[in-house]
Amino acid sequence: MNEKGFTLIEILITITIMALILIMVMPSITALQRNNEKRAYEYYADAMIEAARVYVNKEGEDINSLGIADWVGCVDITYTDLINADLLDPYSDEAYDCSEAVVRYTRGVNSEDTGYKYNMTCRRVSDNEIVYSNTDFNIGEACSVSMAS
Repeated sequence: MNEKGFTLIEILITITIMALILIMVMPSITALQRNNEKRAYEYYADAMIEAARVYVNKEGEDINSLGIADWVGCVDITYTDLINADLLDPYSDEAYDCSEAVVRYTRGVNSEDTGYKYNMTCRRVSDNEIVYSNTDFNIGEACSVSMAS
């Protein structure tokens, strides 16, 4: 009798064990993929904020509607503004659209009141479903500037 091969029972047990391991590991792999996708959007938002910093420095007094250097309030910088100023590349995956993004630059009387916040919503192009959304401020909120006192 030749005993060099595996029996049918041994093969079935091996396949069953492999299937159980796969069933236990799949949720972790799926969660890891989702976290990586979310991180990609967050890295892009960080790049938008850095581009907005450069945009503010580049535009200077032209950044606000008053056209003055000594102002307080907030200015919204759109995704399109950053793309047109050649400070940001469009989101790299053509299957997703993040063009609704806005960075709000707030300038207060002292430096502690100055900062950047962003709203970014990315949608899948094929079905317009939201795949990522972050809202640091309410877009409906009025954003205006005034002369510093």
